[in-house]
Amino acid sequence: MAEKAVRNSVSLGVFLAVAAHPGVPFRVVELAGRGITATAAATRWVLEVGKSSLDGFTLADKLIDSGEKEDQLLQLWEEYGAGGVDVAAFEAWPSVPEGPVEDRSSGLRRVLGPGVDVL
Repeated sequence: MAEKAVRNSVSLGVFLAVAAHPGVPFRVVELAGRGITATAAATRWVLEVGKSSLDGFTLADKLIDSGEKEDQLLQLWEEYGAGGVDVAAFEAWPSVPEGPVEDRSSGLRRVLGPGVDVL
């Protein structure tokens, strides 16, 4: 039995599939390569900087935003595979947030441990 490659990133899998697809133009392959690089840089930043420099709620907001972008990318790729969108949709897909990142931490409930003073 052949071993299956293990991937811990949905976006990495989509970028690799886009880059390997024979029907996409080189411009889209280039964007997929840039996406692979950005995904690796973001993962490295979270591990080396984000976890130690941000409070948990701020980091969670950033990871939630990243997950939403990943979901959008996966949906776009699935729609492309089904013939619902063309290659131009990948070129138009936003690579940077179009506005401020929404603060989702207000919806999270903080669990206080014993001995914590509540104001």
